Amino acid sequence: MHVPVVYSTICEKALQKVLQEAYPTEQIQSVHYMLRGMNDTYLVKTIDQKRIFRLYRSDWRTEEAAVAFEMELLLHLNRQGVPVSVPIADGSGKHVLRLQAAEGNRFGALFTFAAGKEQEMDTEELSERFGRAVAELHVKAEGFSTQQAREVWDAKTLIHRPLAIIETRLQHRKEDFQFLQRLAMELEAKLNEHIRAGLDWGICHGDLQGNFNTNFCEDNTYTHFDFDLCGYGWRAYDLAAFKLSRILIEEDDELVESLWNAFLKGYTEVRPLSENDQEAVSLMTGIRQLWLMGLCMHDPHIMGSSDSDDAFVSEKMEFFKKYFA
Repeated sequence: MHVPVVYSTICEKALQKVLQEAYPTEQIQSVHYMLRGMNDTYLVKTIDQKRIFRLYRSDWRTEEAAVAFEMELLLHLNRQGVPVSVPIADGSGKHVLRLQAAEGNRFGALFTFAAGKEQEMDTEELSERFGRAVAELHVKAEGFSTQQAREVWDAKTLIHRPLAIIETRLQHRKEDFQFLQRLAMELEAKLNEHIRAGLDWGICHGDLQGNFNTNFCEDNTYTHFDFDLCGYGWRAYDLAAFKLSRILIEEDDELVESLWNAFLKGYTEVRPLSENDQEAVSLMTGIRQLWLMGLCMHDPHIMGSSDSDDAFVSEKMEFFKKYFA
């Protein structure tokens, strides 16, 4: 009897052989599975350095163009002097690898290793420095252009789609879903007010939390990585990733505001941000939390349903009722 596969874990030794053939100049010595998340991440060791290989899930990145968009953006930012983990071309000059897995096509890419380590944004000094780094990324991304198609971070992606996913998982908690449905309508109405007032739109990283996706070295240099959520969107949404992370991590609301204000100070020293955009960031924390909830509830076939069970739902409901009820 044939049993379909929705997600497979690729054998390290088999993957090493594939990468050795695809990247003949890399002299790969070993491949180790590091992390399972929205994609699979492997640590690749060559004779004299480290690399990162990311294997995209087949249900997450179904079109090569979406992955190629990310690669072209990274190469553009690198040319502009932004410190990013850069994709490495294979022997044929391509930056996107196509693998045939049990569940179908999966795309992959080999990246330079981001030196340093992730760091908690728990001081005003660090937050201000990170704000400047994010502003520089936004400034240098302005000239980017591509023919590759990729979804944008609009109301359909951030509100409508996650709400539809959440509905399928909350059939047993109809009152909670009705609350979220009303909240989503309110968030979108307020979002539309900000849009009419003029919201900054452009390239976004999509996950600039501060304590994730940027590695810092002791000499204060840094490298951005993991642009899997990049795309065109409202810059206020991109900044909301930092503020939401502070809200979820820090228990002191005053500390959250001081860290956010420091981040904003650093950002506006490099790049102007209108009052309308600044006011929209708090709204975007709610929209981002709704999107994250939908994302987690969409993945039980990968992570198991225990990661998005009733305790998870109750935690999210507590957040929404505290900050947006």
